[in-house]
Amino acid sequence: MLALWLPELPFQIARLQEPGLSGRPLAFRSPEAGRTPRLWMVDRTARRAGLEAGLPVDVALHQDPGLVVLDPAPTTWMEARTALTHSLLTYSPLGRLGRFGEGFVDLRGTERLHGPELDAAERIRRDLRRNVGWDAHGGLSSSLTASRLAAKAEDQVRLVQHGTEGSFLAPFSLGALPALEARSRERLSHFGLHRIAQVQPMDTFALGRLIPPAEAFQVLRQANGQDEERLPALEVDHRTESVRRVVIPPAHKHELGVATWIWGLVWDWRLDGRHLHRLQLAWWDVDDAHHVLKVAMTPGDLWGWSQDVELRFMAEATRRVLIQRLEIEAWLGPDPASVALLLEEDTRKRMALEATALRLQRRFGHQVLRRGA
Repeated sequence: MLALWLPELPFQIARLQEPGLSGRPLAFRSPEAGRTPRLWMVDRTARRAGLEAGLPVDVALHQDPGLVVLDPAPTTWMEARTALTHSLLTYSPLGRLGRFGEGFVDLRGTERLHGPELDAAERIRRDLRRNVGWDAHGGLSSSLTASRLAAKAEDQVRLVQHGTEGSFLAPFSLGALPALEARSRERLSHFGLHRIAQVQPMDTFALGRLIPPAEAFQVLRQANGQDEERLPALEVDHRTESVRRVVIPPAHKHELGVATWIWGLVWDWRLDGRHLHRLQLAWWDVDDAHHVLKVAMTPGDLWGWSQDVELRFMAEATRRVLIQRLEIEAWLGPDPASVALLLEEDTRKRMALEATALRLQRRFGHQVLRRGA
C-alpha cells in the first residue's frame, strides 16, 4: 500500500491562495496559545532560518522580520482533505486519510489499470503536483507502518521490499508505532526499551507483562511490519470513534472541563471532514462504577451545546466520589447534524463563527463568550 505525506500542505494552500507569499517564510499561529501567541506549524523556509514550533510570535518576528504568521482556517483544510480524497479515488477505491496532509491508498490489484505499484505511486505524486499544485512524498510497502515511515523521504516514493520491513523499522524509536500509548511508552522507557529493534525479538507474552496484552499484540505486529491491513472504502467516512481520557490523579466532576474537552474533539473531527451526530459519554468512579450518558447533536451553537452536555453530566454524576476515567463514543457523518447558527443559511459562515469562538475560548477562557440572541 502507498502512504502519501504532504508535510507542507497548509503552506502550499496559503501560497496558492495568495501568490505574494511565494518564497517567504510562513508559520501558523497556535489556536491553543494563551496570552502569549506561539507558532504552531512552521514551513521549511522558516525552519532554515532557525524558527521552530512553540516559539513565541514576537520572538520569531524579531528573529526573522520577513516571517508571515497566518491564522489556521478550518474550512480551507476541510476542502483540502476533500480534494486529496478525490485524487486518491482516481487510483483505488480503498484508502484512508490520516492526520492532516497524510493519506493511504491500497494499490494492490490495480496493476492492469495503472501498471506496477511503484509507477502508479509516482504517477499519483505527479498528478497532485500538476492538478492541484501540491508536493508530496511517498512510501510503498505491504506494511502500513513501514509505508508511513518510508514516506518521510523527501521528493520521492521510497519502496520497502517485501520481507525487509523488520530491518527497515528497527532503527526507529518506539514512539513511531501508532498502537503504543503514551503511558506504555513511558513504562517501556523505564525498562530501557527505546527502539523498535529492542522489542522485535519479544513475544506477546513477554511484552504483555510490561504493557496491556492487547496493546502488546498490536505493537509487535507493527514493529515487525506484519500489519498488512486491508484499507476501508475511501469514500465512506468512519462512522464511529472512541476517545478515552484517564484522569491522573482522579478529580472531582467540576474540575474536568467536560464542555471544553468535547468542543475541542468536535472541531478535531470537523478538520477531518466528519461531523458529530450523537455521542455517548461514559465515566468511571474511583471504585470503578460505570456510568453512561447518551446525547444527540441538537440545533444551536456548538459551545452552548457542549455546555448543555456538561450540565447533564453534572446532574447524572451524583455520587460523591472522584472520576478516574472518561470515554466518548461518537457517531459521525459527512454532513452537519445541526442547523445554521443565528439562522445563517451558509454552513461555512456558521463554522467560521464557531472556529473564531473556539480560538477566543482557548486564549481567554470560556467566560469571554456570551450566547447570542
